[in-house]
Amino acid sequence: MPLIRVGPQGGGIPVIRMGSQGLSVAYCQNLLNARLSGQQPLWVDGIFGPKTDARVRMYQATRGLTVDGVVGQQTWGSLEAGPPPIMKRP
Repeated sequence: MPLIRVGPQGGGIPVIRMGSQGLSVAYCQNLLNARLSGQQPLWVDGIFGPKTDARVRMYQATRGLTVDGVVGQQTWGSLEAGPPPIMKRP
């Protein structure tokens, strides 16, 4: 079953960064946990705080992406390229 990304007004590609909250952040946290196994898992709470920011930057650096802590089209594309993670509720 495909995962549904929750964006602005229920569609589009959300851009999330430090201070963002909601289902898109929880989805991102789950993807980061799945893609960066071997790291202490992020708490999936739907809040883009300092730990999520650090993990996004780590992910971006290891994938050769622009390291800016912003999850936009490029980072989403990379995060979603692998198999879907097991989702956890925020």
